[in-house]
Amino acid sequence: TNLGLKDIVAAVNRLPEGARLVFNLFALEGYSHKEIAIKLEISEGTSKSQYSRARQFLQQWVEM
Repeated sequence: TNLGLKDIVAAVNRLPEGARLVFNLFALEGYSHKEIAIKLEISEGTSKSQYSRARQFLQQWVEM
């Protein structure tokens, strides 16, 4: 699959809000799950599960 930047941005924007926020903070901005948890007032476990959820969605969409 040959994805361009526009395709990647569109896929990230399709993510549910919580998953998108965590994905952007962790994968793009370099925050740790602990920092994200504090920033968003969620648990560290929730941050990790939202990131995992975002990755699953993105992997499914890329494989389509």
